Amino acid sequence: MKPSGGIHLAYSTPNLNQNDAKVEHKEAARSLSDDDFHDAPEYWAHRKDINLLECIAEARIAMNLFLNNHFEEAEARLKPLSDKTMYHALGYSTLLFLQAMMTCDRADMEKAMVQSQKAVDVIHRFRAQYSISDSIFRLSGHYKALTDEEIHAELCYAEALLFRAALTFFYDESLASFIKGAFKIRACFMSYRECYRILNSQAWTSRDQKMRDEFESGVLLGLGSFNVALSVLPGKLLKLLQVIGFNGNRAHGMNNLLKVASMTHTLRSTMCSLQLITWELFVNFFIGEGKPNTRLCTRLFHDLNFLYPNGAIILFLRARFYLTSGDVDNAIFFYNKSIQCQTYYRQFHHVCYWELQFAYAMLGRWDWAANHCKRLKDESRWSRCVYTYLLAIYINAYDRGPESEATWRLLCRKIPNIRLRIAGKSIPIEKFCERKSKRFLAENRMYLAHYEFLYFWNVFTILEARPQAFIPEILSNIEQYKVENPTEDPNDLSVYEFLRGVCYRALGELEKAESCFFKVIQNEPRLTDNFYLVPNSTFELSQIRFAQNNLTEAEGLLNKVKQYKGYSLENKLLFRVHAAMENVNKRKG
Repeated sequence: MKPSGGIHLAYSTPNLNQNDAKVEHKEAARSLSDDDFHDAPEYWAHRKDINLLECIAEARIAMNLFLNNHFEEAEARLKPLSDKTMYHALGYSTLLFLQAMMTCDRADMEKAMVQSQKAVDVIHRFRAQYSISDSIFRLSGHYKALTDEEIHAELCYAEALLFRAALTFFYDESLASFIKGAFKIRACFMSYRECYRILNSQAWTSRDQKMRDEFESGVLLGLGSFNVALSVLPGKLLKLLQVIGFNGNRAHGMNNLLKVASMTHTLRSTMCSLQLITWELFVNFFIGEGKPNTRLCTRLFHDLNFLYPNGAIILFLRARFYLTSGDVDNAIFFYNKSIQCQTYYRQFHHVCYWELQFAYAMLGRWDWAANHCKRLKDESRWSRCVYTYLLAIYINAYDRGPESEATWRLLCRKIPNIRLRIAGKSIPIEKFCERKSKRFLAENRMYLAHYEFLYFWNVFTILEARPQAFIPEILSNIEQYKVENPTEDPNDLSVYEFLRGVCYRALGELEKAESCFFKVIQNEPRLTDNFYLVPNSTFELSQIRFAQNNLTEAEGLLNKVKQYKGYSLENKLLFRVHAAMENVNKRKG
C-alpha cells in the first residue's frame, strides 16, 4: 500500500496476541525498586571501609538497574565512588561507553573518553607496584603475595583498556589514533593473558571462593571474546596476529564464554549471556555463518526474560531472535515494545528503527521501510549516507511516479557529500551507496536496488529460515519487474539474474540457481559497473557445490573468489569466504 502525500512517520505497535511462556528462575530476584536500592549511593559514599566484594555487588546492582531501564539510577549508583574504587570506576566508565556507542554524539564520546582515562588511572592505583608481567616475578611463583585487590585490579585494568581502545578508534579518526588504539588492544590482551596465569597459579589457596569466581569469570570472558573475535579473521591475517601474541580459537573461546554464562552468581555472567546472543543473532550473519544456535539463545533468554522483562536491550534482542527465525510479525511487536519501554536513551530507538526497516522490507512494505529510514536520516548520526540511500531505493520500490523519481534523484545527489570517514578511511558500505547512486543518476533508473541491498545486508540469509513464506513472492516480484522494465544493459541484467539465482538457491532449486549465476559470470567481459556481482556469483556457486557435497569444487570456487580484487564490499565477501572454507574443512574432517 502506498501512502498518500509523501512519506508519513507512522509508528504504531502491531496488534498482536502475545502468549509468552512464564518462566521460573532458580533464584529469587530482588525487586529493583526497593527504597534501599535508591538510598544506597549516599550510604556507600560516606563509608570508608567498603570491601572488594561489596564493590562488586554494587556494580552488579547498577548493571541490573541499567538493564531494567533505570539508567539514571544506575549512573547515580556508581558515580559517587568512581574515583575511589576500581569497580565503581570501571562500572561508571562502562555505562558512559554504552551511552556513547548508542548516541554517536561527539560530546558523549568525549565524556566517555575522559571517564575511561580516569578509570584506568583509578584502577592502576590498586595494581601491584612492580610490573606484574615481570618474568622473574612470575617464574618465582610469588602470585601468592598479591592481595585480592591487586589481582582484581589487573583484570579491571584489562577491561578498562579495552573500552579506552574502542573509544580511541571512534573519537579520533586519524591514522595515529588508529595505531594507538591497536597498541592499547595488544596491551589489554597481554594483561588478560597475565590474569590467566594468575588464575591457574597457586595464588588462590585460602582465599574466598567468591573472589576467585568473580576473577575467573572476568578472565574467561576477556580471553573467550578475543578468541572468538579473532577466529573470524582470514587465515593470513590471523597468522600475522599470532606472531605478535594473539590467538583465535573459536571453539576454545566459545567454551570459555559458555562457562561464564553459566556462572550466574557472578557480575559478568549476564553481560556474557548478552554477548553470546549478540554473536548468534548478529555477528553470525555478518560473517556469513547464518543459522544461529536457537537452542542456546532460548536457554539464555530463559533467565534474561525473567530478570529484565521490560528491559529495552532484552526486548530488542528478543525481537532480533524472532526476526532471524522468520517470525517477522513478532519481531515488529518486540522492536516497538523496546522503543516504548524507555525514553532516556532515545538514540537506542534508532537501533530499533534500523531493524524495523528491514522487517518491513522482508514483508514487502516498502512504504513503512521508507518511513523508518526517513526518521533515521533526520535523527541519527550513525550514517546519514546509508539512510539516505535506503530512503531513495525504498521510495522507488513502492512508487515509480514522476514525483517519487524527483525525490529519489534529489536524495541520490546528496549522498557524496554526507559520507563519513573512520580512522581516515571511507566506510565500504557508504562507498557502495555512493557508486550506486551515481549510476542511478546517470542511467535515470534504479534496477532492483531494494532487493540488491537486502542481499548485501544478509537479509536473504535470514529469509532462508522460512523460505517458502517469503522467497516465492520475492522471486515473482523480481521477474515481474523485468517484464515491466525491459533492458539490454548487461549490468542490470546481471543484477536480475543474480537475484533470481539467490532466490532459487534459497528454495533448493539448485540447477536453476546455477544457471542464473553462470549467466552473471559469462557477462563479466560486458560489465561496466556492478563488477562485484561476479565474485558474489562465484561464491554462491561454491555454496551450491557445498550443498551437493562436492567439496573439491566448492573449495576451488572459494579460492577463485579470493583472486578477485578491488570490487565493492570486498571484505564483506571475504568474511563469508573464510566462514565457508571453515565449513568445507570441517566436513572434510
